[in-house]
Amino acid sequence: MRQPRFISPTAETDSSLYHCISRVVDRQFILGRAEKDMFVQMMREYEEFCGVQVLSYCIMSNHFHLLVEVPPKVKGAAVAMSDEDFLARMKGMYSGAYYLHIEQMMGRLRSQGADAAAEAFKAKYTCRMHDLSEFMKGLKQRFTQWYNGAHGRRGTLWEGRFKSVLVQDGYAARVMAAYIDLNPIRAGMVERPEDYKWCSYGKAMQPMGGQRARQGICRVLAGADAFDQQRDADGNAEQVCLPWDDGVAERYRMMLFADGEEAFAEELHSGEMPEQRKPRRVRKGFRREEVEKVLGRGGKLTLGESMRCRVRYFSDGMVFGSKAFVEGVFQGARDRFGEKRKSGARSLRGVGWQNKNPRLYSMRELRKEPLG
Repeated sequence: MRQPRFISPTAETDSSLYHCISRVVDRQFILGRAEKDMFVQMMREYEEFCGVQVLSYCIMSNHFHLLVEVPPKVKGAAVAMSDEDFLARMKGMYSGAYYLHIEQMMGRLRSQGADAAAEAFKAKYTCRMHDLSEFMKGLKQRFTQWYNGAHGRRGTLWEGRFKSVLVQDGYAARVMAAYIDLNPIRAGMVERPEDYKWCSYGKAMQPMGGQRARQGICRVLAGADAFDQQRDADGNAEQVCLPWDDGVAERYRMMLFADGEEAFAEELHSGEMPEQRKPRRVRKGFRREEVEKVLGRGGKLTLGESMRCRVRYFSDGMVFGSKAFVEGVFQGARDRFGEKRKSGARSLRGVGWQNKNPRLYSMRELRKEPLG
């Protein structure tokens, strides 16, 4: 019997971040330009309906990556919201005829004073909100229905269950977001991530229609605490993303093109204006042979070099973050692990760091080809 999906042990009280990956059945390369456009459109629609936030994404020809923030919720519970907010989400999700049915049903129940029945009717929909599995299930099902209809096919489109990794907010989330945006670089599809329109950075750099992608990147770079403080002070979420025009784009680009967080931190604290910053050399991707040569010499890759490779810890590590974070998750979900296991955090084999002090850990120790 398969294990239930690993969800943060604090999911009922705190927001959680997950890196999600799903592949097309038989890993066929069937997602072209039109299919990727439709997937992103449906992703945004279902994101709004479920009340989650896609912070980073990349839609490839046979798989996709999402970094999703899920608000806290008691498992199986309905999400409380006003009728106005409920109907707004329904209108953005369903066809005109079906939405009209929902609107009329809610109006009839409220006019009859059947408030308990109205809340029960809402709960059939709101219980699917703030839920990672429901978000992924609904998104994949809706896209499958559209794809099968458009291409005259039947059956499942996706290969098994989607993978998910619990990601610590802050540094680990920034690394994960950059890793996701670098997918087309690793695949050799483009030389610069902004040239690939179906990743969050590529969309954010477009002059039109990139606001939600920019919001996600701003959220990742700010971290939850700073993001919440600014949102509370400003009073609305849109103003949070004003820093995009105040150096955020340049800082995130440093993570994509230099050696990860060290370059980002240097830019963040340098005090220089964007026009004063010196251009840095772009590090291109590495072939597998080059990676093996480095490892064979006994050397280790820097974080920036590793992110030009496929890093299985990012997709198969179960939990990804600092040692304290992974240990805390391990203790909070102790019943998921055998009695013989005494600790949770495992070092990332094959990855070196400029400061020589490991900052990221995984819940799983991957012995077979952690880098590819």
